[in-house]
Order: sequence, then C-alpha cells, then structure tokens
Amino acid sequence: MTIWQAAETPLRGLLIVAVLLLLFWNGYLCLLLTRVKEERTHIFPVVLSLLTLFALFFLLLDGMFHYGESEYPRSWPAVTASFCALPVFVPVLVELLAAFWLYAVSHKLILLRRAHPTPDSIKETLDLLPAGIAFAAKDGQTVFTNLTMDAVSRALTGKALTDLRPLLDLAEADDGTEATAPHDVVSDGKQVWKLSAGRITQDKIAYYQLTATDVTALAQINNELRSKNEKLRELHQRLENYNREVERIVISQELLNARMQVHNETGHVLLISRRYMDDPAAIDATALLRTLTITNTQLLKEFEEDDTQRDALDEAIRGAGAIGVTVLLCGAIPESGTPRSVLAAAIQECASNLRKHSDGDRLEVNTEDGCGKFRFTLTGNGRVPDKPLSETGGLSSLRTLVENAGGTMSALTRPSVTIVIHLPG
Repeated sequence: MTIWQAAETPLRGLLIVAVLLLLFWNGYLCLLLTRVKEERTHIFPVVLSLLTLFALFFLLLDGMFHYGESEYPRSWPAVTASFCALPVFVPVLVELLAAFWLYAVSHKLILLRRAHPTPDSIKETLDLLPAGIAFAAKDGQTVFTNLTMDAVSRALTGKALTDLRPLLDLAEADDGTEATAPHDVVSDGKQVWKLSAGRITQDKIAYYQLTATDVTALAQINNELRSKNEKLRELHQRLENYNREVERIVISQELLNARMQVHNETGHVLLISRRYMDDPAAIDATALLRTLTITNTQLLKEFEEDDTQRDALDEAIRGAGAIGVTVLLCGAIPESGTPRSVLAAAIQECASNLRKHSDGDRLEVNTEDGCGKFRFTLTGNGRVPDKPLSETGGLSSLRTLVENAGGTMSALTRPSVTIVIHLPG
C-alpha cells in the first residue's frame, strides 16, 4: 500500500497526529537543551530531527489532504507526487525511529537532571524548603523568591512578594554591612518567623538577601520558660517570706525559753529563800548559798558551759523537792523529745505555783499514752482559789510552749487546782 492509497483509509489521520505529537516533543527538547550546558552537543541532531519531522508533516498534509482535489494545487507537485508514491511503511518507519531517538534523548536528560543540578531543579528544591528565601535588587524589586517566602509575605503584609522593602523594614536590614544578624521575630497570628536580612554581591551587582525561619516551636518554648521563671520568682519570694517567718518564730521561741528560765529560776530561788526564812533548820545554808550562786551566774551568763547532759524532768522533780514539794509520778512517762520537755516545764511551773500561792506540798502527776498521744494531769493539794486562775507569767509561758508543740492546755480550780495538757506523740 502506497501513501496515496493510505490517504483513503483511517491510517491517514493516525500518521498525521503521530507526526504532530512528535513535532511538539522535539520542539520541547530543543528548548530544554538550550538551557542545559552539559548536553548542548545534542542540539544539532535534535534540530535535524525536528526539521525532518516538519518536512514529513508538511508532505503528509500536502499529499493526503490534497489527494484527488485538483482545485487545490500542491506546493511542490513533483516532490509530493514522488513522496506519496512511496510505500506507507516509510513514514511509519520514520516516525518510529524519531520516537525512539526522542525517547533516548529525554531519558538521558532525565538522568542528567537527577545527577546534576539545573536551574529548574534548583528552583523546585528552593520552593520545597520550609524556610523562606528571597533576593531583590537595590530598588527592592524581587529577582527571586521561593513559595515559602511568598506565603510569609502574604501573611505579614497581605500582598504577594514583588517588593522586598516592607519585609526588609521588619528585619531592620543594615545597608552599610555585608551581612547583618537576625533582628526581629514577627508573628502572622499562626506562626512566628525570624527574619534575617543581608547583602550579597554577584557579578559586581549587589542584591538584598532575606531569609525567614519558622521559630514557632522555639517561641512556644520561650513563652513556657518565661511562665516557669515567673512561677520560680514567686516561689523564691514565698521562700524568703517563709524563712523570715521561721526566723521570727525561732527568735520568739528562744525568747520564750529565756523568759521561762528566768521566771523558773527566780521563782525557785525565792521559794527556797522563803522556806529558809520560815524554817531555817529545814534548809542547809551552804546548799542554799550554792544554789543562789549557780542561779545568779546562770542568769548573768557568766558561767562556762557544762558539757554534762542533764535531764529536764529529773531537774524539775529535784527542784520541786528543794522547795518542799513532793512530786508523785504515775503512768507512762515520755522517755525523750518534746513531750518529756513539756512535762518537765509543767511540773516545774505547777510546783512553784503550788508552793507560792496554795501552800501545798504534794503534786500528783498522772500521764497517759494512748494511740501516740499524751495526756498530762497535774493536781496539787493546796488551797483552792476563790476565783479562776489568771494565766500570767509562768502559766502563760507554759501555755505558749504547749501550743507551739501542737497541744492544748486547760486549767481547773475545782475540786482542786488541776492543769490538763494534751500533746501529740
């Protein structure tokens, strides 16, 4: 079958459409090769194939569409007639060879694109960056910008990035230096960007360079750190207040202890002196003088510290005996700690008051220990007062001591003077 004969069959349209597609493919490769320096040696054969395909397309149109139409003269009658007399497989073979050739060139360009950067691949890569980057001439007009920077510009200024000057103003670029450090951190309401501006020189032409880095996560961390630092400052202030309060409480406790010691020692000396004056034969004058000397030196802080450990409860019982008060202990006696110290102070205070105000000579002390809690009941045998006890001086100091230890104290006058103390274990 000749080409003339194929003009009367559907093969005519297939041949013309195929050669037209090959022409477009060939033209695209020609444009692409002009931009790839490494493959410019292939331009000549590709151009040659383009001319061949164009000639084939022209002859097919000139021969097949004008076949049998005498009113449409052919451009080159002799050439067209000779071409159309050829077998139909000739244009088919030319199209197949051209297709294989164009495929080989395209495949080589694809491999080259993967192995070597090209302007298009560089542009695509920069568009995929999560950071924004843009370059502009001295007048601010952009010469390059990636998709991220354009999105940043729309978010911050509401406009597409054609003029870099608004963003340069945000970044506070310094025109007098080659590169400036990042200055401003700006937010578009959803993300936080750090803008960094500078200048570069290419082929003796100066350009502005602007980069935008997403620091949203870093900004959130900084906000959390500022919040935590504020809480730490508040905690530090509370600790300072707490330390001052603890210092005040310690000083108050020391003053209380000092007042109780002065009160007890002074009362003890006065009671011994009173007993000596009432009945000189009942008191050893030498022992009384020694007691007075020790008490005075203690009160005046003119004695050397004695490293000998003394038990407060034993000292209280011994002191009560010195003023003529017998202490009768009954129950579970605390072995150490705050309960034993409080019991000693209560015995010392009650014995002094019993001797001084009630003329008593016996103090019954009942102690109970239940579920880790202590109950002390101190009862004297002296006169019962006509009116309620006035908690001043020693009793007031004793109550403060008990309450500081977390306990409670109550004073009764009927049927006899009784002090009841409850303490935690």
